[in-house]
Amino acid sequence: MKTSRFCSAFVMGVLTLWLAGCCGVEPTTITQRPPMPMPVKVSSSAVLHVIGVYQGALPETADKRPWWAQCQALKEANTSPDPLSPTTCQPFLHAGLEQRTVTVNVSDDSTPIILGLMAYEPVTWRINTAPGVVIERVILSGYHQQQITGTGDAQVDVYSYDNSPCERCVQKGRFFYSYERVPREMAAGVRASSFQGNYTGGTYQLFKGMQ
Repeated sequence: MKTSRFCSAFVMGVLTLWLAGCCGVEPTTITQRPPMPMPVKVSSSAVLHVIGVYQGALPETADKRPWWAQCQALKEANTSPDPLSPTTCQPFLHAGLEQRTVTVNVSDDSTPIILGLMAYEPVTWRINTAPGVVIERVILSGYHQQQITGTGDAQVDVYSYDNSPCERCVQKGRFFYSYERVPREMAAGVRASSFQGNYTGGTYQLFKGMQ
């Protein structure tokens, strides 16, 4: 009886595979093709400006104390006898990271611009452009997730360890970042015209004639 059942199961398995091969039956798993990279057009006159930070700045209204100090203060306020746990303190850590921003004000309208932006911690880059400014391309790099606003139709080439999605972001190669110098990976076919770097970034200006 067991042999008969085994044979029946074997025959049904072979029949299923045969039907899948001959009759167009396809697996139910749907796989999505990676998006095709958009062509990058960089004019010969484009100028590269690079900004690197370790982390962005917190809003003025944010609690500037370290996350662990905020968590300790909550514990003391609740007079809880229980020791601090990672679960209790985790919201303070994430809140401090997610609020950090860097603002870049661009007023140089004399030539097309390539923006090179780097950070280690999660940062939201806010790009403000004056009338006439042309941003041809953005190179966005870092370890944690990077977000960006205000780049218009410029393609954003992303080099980050954590996924950094945005409307015109194209994930490229291996992550890199620096706030002390221009990394060789930042080469965009042109030499960097300016570099600004700080451990904690706040607001930066890109104006005509700067170096």
